[in-house]
Parts: sequence; structure tokens; C-alpha cells
Amino acid sequence: MTIQSPRAYRVARLAAAQHRTQATNRMLGIVLAAIAGSLNAGGLLLLSQYTSHMTGHLSNLAGGLVAENLILLIDSIAAVLGFILGAALSSAMIAWGQIHRNRLCYALPLGLQGVLLMALALIAALPSPMEARVGLITVCFVMGLQNATITRISGARIRTSHATGLITDMGIEIGRALYRRVAPASGVVSDQGRLWLYVQLVAAFVIGGVAGAVGHGMVGWNFAIPPGIALLGMALWSARHAEGRSRAPLADPAA
Repeated sequence: MTIQSPRAYRVARLAAAQHRTQATNRMLGIVLAAIAGSLNAGGLLLLSQYTSHMTGHLSNLAGGLVAENLILLIDSIAAVLGFILGAALSSAMIAWGQIHRNRLCYALPLGLQGVLLMALALIAALPSPMEARVGLITVCFVMGLQNATITRISGARIRTSHATGLITDMGIEIGRALYRRVAPASGVVSDQGRLWLYVQLVAAFVIGGVAGAVGHGMVGWNFAIPPGIALLGMALWSARHAEGRSRAPLADPAA
């Protein structure tokens, strides 16, 4: 059996490990937040919509009903359904892997996300109206797939495709910290580690958004290919690692 180097194992564990560590989840969350920021910025440039903003799509759905705007109504329903189906598929894949004790239960949805990101490059070949609708549904599906995957992996501690919840949680921890300074005997405690995690995720989303705005503005959907390759490569590397350790117990060794 091939002996994996510690660094190779850490890369593989990022996607494959069933028994997670906070450090592993944080690193994966930062990677996915940067990809989500990039894709969201690309969606705004190429589709004139924030593709992870389900609140906005639900508002558009209501507006479409009131204004009797059939096109707006259909597009909004398609976006929301795409996000839901992506999240549902991720949850089903992870559940299947856990039931069958498959080491790749987390790597599978990440690899699928990589394939879909690379497939976005093909959308540019479609006629203009179809390109916009297929692009919207595909990107919303990817966002739902990603958000559900990291939510399941982290035990609902991390979400990456939208920042509203992250910024809210940041505000909560900051408020606790400020209140403790004013009333140190109150017993109110701020989780500094959690606050730092949220800061890192928001920063990754913003940095990814800047890169996505520049990259998608220059090369269109083709800018989704590099992150797609990265995610697919991570999943395939994890598969190779899992095969090499097939005789080992499922427990994740300490880093």
C-alpha cells in the first residue's frame, strides 16, 4: 500500500474525512466562500442577478404574482427550485455515503460542484435567452449544493453561499464582547474563535467576489473553470487517498 505523506493526507482529508476537525472545516469553508463570492459576482455581471440571494428571488416571485409578470415569476421559481434541488441532492449524497460507510460521502458533492462549474463554460454556446435561464438555474443549483454540503460537514456552523447569516453572527459576537466590557460580572461571554471564523469567511467571500468580478468580466463563464478544476481535483485526490487507506479504520487520525 502506498504511504501517503502528511501533506497529501491533509489535502485529501479536506474533502474526504468523515470525522472532521474545526481546522479542516474552517479551511474548506474559506475555500468554498471564496468560490461562492466569485460565482455570485459572476452571476451579477452575466445574469444581472445575485444567484445565491434566495430572499431576493422570493421577493421577485411575490412581485411577479402581483404584477402578473409571467417571465419574472417563472425565473424566480426556477432559481428557488434550483437552489432547493441542489441542497437536496447534496444531503441525499451525504446520507447515502454515511449509511454505506463510504469515505467519499463529502467528496462526492464537492466533485459534482466542480464538474458543474466547469460545465458553465458551455452555457455561452447557447442562444442568449436560453443562456440566461440555464445559467441562472445551474448557478443556483451549485449554490444550493455547496451551501448544503458545508452545512452538513460543519454541523450547521458554517454557511458559504450568502453572507447575511455570517454578518449577523459577527454582530452577535461583537455585541457580546462589548457588553462584557461594560458589564464584566454579567457572565456574558463572546466566542472569539467563532468571531474570527466569521471574519475569515466574510473576507474570503469578498476576495472571491473581487476576483470573480474581474475574471468573469474578462472571460465570462470560463472563469468558473479554475475553481471547478480545483474542487474536482480535491475530490479525485480524496478518492485516491481513500483507496490507499481502504484497510484502515474510518476514524480520522489526529493532525
